[in-house]
Amino acid sequence: MGETSVWEPEGTNQDRADFKVVGTWDHPGRQSWDMVSGAAKYPTDLWMEGTLTAMALRCPYGHAKIKSLDIAEAEKIEGVKLVLTYEDEELASMPKYRPAYFEFGGSPLLGDEAEFEGDEVGAVVVAVNEEVCKQALAAIKVEWEVLPFILDAREAAKPGAPILRPEMNPDSNMTGNTFGAAVEWEQGCVEDGFKEADHIEVVDYGRPMWSQFRPMPPAYFSYWADDPWGNPDGEKVCYVTNHAHFPSNGPIVSAFMGAGSHADKYRALSPYMAARYCDFVEKRGAQFAPVLSKRLGGTPVRYVQSRRESFDAAVPQTYLTVRIGFKDDGTLVAVQSENVHQTGARGGYGDKTHGHLVLPPNAQGFKQTVSPNVYSEMAYYVTNGACTTADPGQPMYEPVNLAFAKMADVLGMDVSDVIMKNVRVTDPSLTACMDAAREAFDWAGKWHLAGERTLEDGRLHGVSCRYAASQTWGMISYNINLRMGVDGKIYMPYAEALIGTYWPDAVQLVIAEELGCKLEDVIVYYSPNYNNWQEGDAADRGSTCTWAAKEAAVLLKQQILATGAAAMGVTADEVDLVDSLITLKADPTKQMPIVGMGQLAVGYCGKPKVPFQTDVIRTMNVDMCEVAVDPETGLVEILDYVVAHDFGKVIRPSSALGQIENAITMNSGRALREELIWDEATGVLLNGNMYDYKVPTILDQPKIEPVPVETRCGGGAYGSTGVAHAHANPGLVGQAIQNATGGDFIDMVPYTPDKVLAVLGKIEQ
Repeated sequence: MGETSVWEPEGTNQDRADFKVVGTWDHPGRQSWDMVSGAAKYPTDLWMEGTLTAMALRCPYGHAKIKSLDIAEAEKIEGVKLVLTYEDEELASMPKYRPAYFEFGGSPLLGDEAEFEGDEVGAVVVAVNEEVCKQALAAIKVEWEVLPFILDAREAAKPGAPILRPEMNPDSNMTGNTFGAAVEWEQGCVEDGFKEADHIEVVDYGRPMWSQFRPMPPAYFSYWADDPWGNPDGEKVCYVTNHAHFPSNGPIVSAFMGAGSHADKYRALSPYMAARYCDFVEKRGAQFAPVLSKRLGGTPVRYVQSRRESFDAAVPQTYLTVRIGFKDDGTLVAVQSENVHQTGARGGYGDKTHGHLVLPPNAQGFKQTVSPNVYSEMAYYVTNGACTTADPGQPMYEPVNLAFAKMADVLGMDVSDVIMKNVRVTDPSLTACMDAAREAFDWAGKWHLAGERTLEDGRLHGVSCRYAASQTWGMISYNINLRMGVDGKIYMPYAEALIGTYWPDAVQLVIAEELGCKLEDVIVYYSPNYNNWQEGDAADRGSTCTWAAKEAAVLLKQQILATGAAAMGVTADEVDLVDSLITLKADPTKQMPIVGMGQLAVGYCGKPKVPFQTDVIRTMNVDMCEVAVDPETGLVEILDYVVAHDFGKVIRPSSALGQIENAITMNSGRALREELIWDEATGVLLNGNMYDYKVPTILDQPKIEPVPVETRCGGGAYGSTGVAHAHANPGLVGQAIQNATGGDFIDMVPYTPDKVLAVLGKIEQ
């Protein structure tokens, strides 16, 4: 076994052992009934009397610039209220660079150059309904200059490739803050390591662009009106739907409008957002709606996208080539990793100073191994095709697990043993997860050498195992405000749009636990006027915002006990809060309700010291996958998928386990069928619909068995940690396919039947 992680728990009551509500099941989500009954209002549901519809002109080419634009006929159509073009002075004056870390290449809100097919460009129309908008857009006469386009990051990286964003980088397609050089990281000397190795192998891994795929096509709703709470400066307030899982659009909308407005001029309209995965790129509609509404005197405007147009956001391509050196006993001694990563049409990532890119993500897993010699190079390139999202670190454990699988295959070893031998810090978390996964999966009964088992129905049987860190994104501080009312209830406002992780309910459990209140006495409520930054609903932030809530609850409890003790004529040390009653410790029959005690309040801003981009991440997880491969058709069925995840501490079980089920469902689709496909001759997306872009349905759902592990090693409340990000990697399915076929590892996701048949030697590819 490897090393043991040692640390000092940070924060109050991190080692609490007596839980009454945290970790229990009998607490339906505050939003659950609204969601299942249809009462929840999503952006597409918002409408009020007089609402107008807005739509933008879309580019029909893979990359093009407008040479001329004639909107005269469009303006004549009955029902058209406004047509704005990129030449509009107000739009042109808006800042091209916004305070948003997903876009380093400045681009106008409405410009004359489209960077991918379907990009919003040239003109935006406001009309009485969608049909009139479509008529008006069709009536606009456009002369296009078709420009060179690139759909593959590897092509963008080649010398002599067309420069797609010369205003961002005139010398190459490399993007972000890495102009002219890739991000590099090195320890030891890889050439010395390869000289020491008994075996040297090369593994390749690539993935296509995946759609963000939202259940609901995006829509953005906005209007300007007097604030019932007052307009001291005489300005109307902008009411607008949330466009990301962040507090109301205030700071971002303000920057787009270029009006110097402050966040208190914006009110979030809807707490619900269907679902999305790190989708920061879909922003223009969120700004178009308030801009157009203001131009029309505050009239409600609903900016809409069709299902086809909602395929404009994608998870980026990434291509890895990893050279590994290892000993006969299965010890990794050298790693040389090269990664070409896509940043999409906007140049959306590549900042080597950004928090989770302080070293190349493809080095992150290898940095945690026993290998003394690691060199990693990662370069980010702008392409066309679609915008891409904040996803550079998501595949960081794919190369290291593929390397372990290759080592196991070459040496005839159990891959789970290779993992435990080569991950440097294994205890307590990785050992606990591996033991739990092996038992739940029946690894000892199912594992075999590659190509050595056939099922009774003639299909080839395969299994695989991978490890990863259970990460927590605690890079920013969390603001928690708690107030006890005269009614004895504890109130906490929030303003984020909810995407299904139920973090307010987890926070409610933690607050009730720390205070000693009944759960129903803790009210976590949506407050559109509450412009805090930030509590968080995404990127595994739930564990760290519960940590901040815990610290705030401790402070409020001190006030409550001091006030209650004074009323009872004792000291604060002599009382406790039990079931929302001030209770004398020496005689628990003597109690006093907190109802009528008065109003008390605290504010807390902070974060735990959560390890993220270090060589030791304390909470780990292990996934195991079982597949059956039809040797005649190449079809793959996932038979079993076990996830032993170290939650640190499970706060809300249904949320925690649900996140795993969601991640594996998404993962299965990406592994076996999902990919965005463009016409290489035109740059036009060919499968921008729900029929041709093959997301998994209920019939495709694999058997998923989440196995919770609790080591209390995380940085969140009570040692909790993040969940979903760690499991959204499809490479494990490919490793199981190789174990079934006994052939080569398929080097490109998805693992479609043609690729499977190719490794079986049934077809050429």
